[in-house]
Amino acid sequence: MLGGGWMTVVVGLDVGGANTKISVLEVRNGVAIRLATGIRYLPLWRRLAELPYVLNSLVDYVLGGLGRSPDVVALTMTGELADVFESKDEGVETISRMVSEVFGRSDIRVLDCRGRLVGLDYALKHPYDVAASNWYASGWFVSQFFDTCILVDVGSTTTSIIPIVMGDVKAEGFTDLDKLRLYELVYTGALRTNLASIASKIRFKDGWVGVSSEYFAQTGDLYILLGFIEAGDYICDTPDGRGVSKEEAANRIARIVCADRRLLSMDDIISIARFLYSRQVESIASSLRRKAERMRELYGIDSIACVATGLGEDFLAAEAARRAGLTPVFRLSRITRRDVALMTPAVGLAFLAASIVEGRRVYWNPAL
Repeated sequence: MLGGGWMTVVVGLDVGGANTKISVLEVRNGVAIRLATGIRYLPLWRRLAELPYVLNSLVDYVLGGLGRSPDVVALTMTGELADVFESKDEGVETISRMVSEVFGRSDIRVLDCRGRLVGLDYALKHPYDVAASNWYASGWFVSQFFDTCILVDVGSTTTSIIPIVMGDVKAEGFTDLDKLRLYELVYTGALRTNLASIASKIRFKDGWVGVSSEYFAQTGDLYILLGFIEAGDYICDTPDGRGVSKEEAANRIARIVCADRRLLSMDDIISIARFLYSRQVESIASSLRRKAERMRELYGIDSIACVATGLGEDFLAAEAARRAGLTPVFRLSRITRRDVALMTPAVGLAFLAASIVEGRRVYWNPAL
């Protein structure tokens, strides 16, 4: 029996091209009583066939000991963009089928870009309605804490900019293409962004030096070196297949200017890293300024708060918000938990699905 005096168990599943994230929410009498989360790195473009195994391992990790199947599994995805698929509709179909193989005993629902949880049949018939819709779950979740704000979610690969007005998610773009055009998606992240995409030249000593377009280093190397992330946060592959120590990260960064550690000192490389960090922050801040101006134009809002979340919550999202002039700036990890900030779409989706099952909104419980 769902709702009422019985416990409802809901899974929120966010299948990305690089990371698969899960949240399991237990609700009793409309109150969230337990939340467990998990994440696994799985590059779909190389290891798609492993997705069912990864899903099963996540289920064992977060559902172990529960002794029952979840009532509802709510799915969202961005992995359909992975180039292992010939098209997005093939990606939606394949990911949905694999999820169904693992959770076949549960009621599976798929989030669409309008915030509806639709059945698998509908999702397969309308794949572009459900592709890349995870941002909605994040916006919906944060709207319980902030009536009007801009949510900035900086993940490993991309940055979502989500306007919330009077408790409603007010995105103007509903596809990645439109979101890129409307400053609601910036394809830059805290781990996997090729440094060559951030700047074509770097201020170095008393002049400028060009940047190699080879995939020598990525943003995870910047933030390990600068101390913004720990080794445990750097969960993706490195460009050279080596480790994630500061020395190894510095070696990779040196190569983007066709040098190595014999030619560049650690201070030289840190200077390069700081320059690229500032440029990446500005790329996010630029879109934030445009989105904030659009909100002022549409809704007459004078002061716009920002909520930062994601792996880059503090050093990218919050810093970009400050640079864009948004105030005050809040961090979701301080309102909820760090793991919630690291996988906001999966957690938000679980709360959204639980609210539909319960027939009333299920709110964040500070006791979680």
